[in-house]
Amino acid sequence: MKILSLLLCFALGMVAVGCNSGTTGDASETTSDRGEGGKLQSVVLMLNWYPEAEHGGFYAAKVHGIYEQYGLDVEIRAGGPNAPVAQELLTGRVQFAVGNADDVLLFREQDAPVVALMAPIQNTPRCVLVRAESAAKDLTGLKGMTLQANVGRPFLSFMESKGLLNNVQVVPFNGSVARLVSDTNTAIQAYSFSEPLLATQQGVEVRSLMLSDIGYNPYASCLMTTEATIDAKRDVVGRMVAASREGWRKYFEDPTDTNAAILAANEQGMTPESLEFGVNELRKLCMPEGTTSDDIGMMSTSRWTELVNQFVEIKLVTASKVKASEAFTSEFITPSAP
Repeated sequence: MKILSLLLCFALGMVAVGCNSGTTGDASETTSDRGEGGKLQSVVLMLNWYPEAEHGGFYAAKVHGIYEQYGLDVEIRAGGPNAPVAQELLTGRVQFAVGNADDVLLFREQDAPVVALMAPIQNTPRCVLVRAESAAKDLTGLKGMTLQANVGRPFLSFMESKGLLNNVQVVPFNGSVARLVSDTNTAIQAYSFSEPLLATQQGVEVRSLMLSDIGYNPYASCLMTTEATIDAKRDVVGRMVAASREGWRKYFEDPTDTNAAILAANEQGMTPESLEFGVNELRKLCMPEGTTSDDIGMMSTSRWTELVNQFVEIKLVTASKVKASEAFTSEFITPSAP
């Protein structure tokens, strides 16, 4: 949190310098949508991780020309570990980014006015992965085990508040399933559409213990921007949301060309099998029972309020500072046409 705070302070300082010099480079400085000569509006979308299935809808919108149909020329910029999403948004070097709902709350706690615009993944893919023969049938059964996880992540604070980490040794996670494969007493943090396949490919059957089963269920892969960008480029924001929602529908209709583009963009050893597994798992996370493709991206005040209350309770955010009504907007999630 201290590191994020320092980085955000630097970013805010950069914004101030830009304002004084007239060179902020933020969204308000770019050409109006479909300006002179029908020129496309250029914007940058920054990912929170390397290109994967969780970004499929955004890539589909680019691959299939959907962004262009909405008057947008979108550059998708890959992220990675500790991707400086908030800083890039604040300085205006990018106009949009991808992140999870819990990230939005932490950004706002650090005085970064980031706003979620849509949420493709309705149910969090966050889980704890254990071997199938493990005695841990749910998240209450981790006692005596070693859990590899990124220390400081909100889901760990939530688990700790529920007493689920008592007698559990938490050690850093290096992004590999190797220790899980070699040690029956090890559990690892995971996304349900990623690490389970990696373990299975190494001959180990696993069980995904979902965080949503214990009430921790932040939206994932949210399209985000800043309050300033919404104020300055409301029309562009609306087009970005509409096109991205269409992109997600297209991804689930036929992910073939999009997955090829993701493979080309990912330099971390992504495979066609992992993307195929990912999109199949994502369908049920993006379109839970009772919903359809028309509902993709929808968000509710009740879900955001519940998450804020949880974060206040475990002292990750301040109630007077972080409000659900300011962390997201559904203004742009309406039927639209290019």
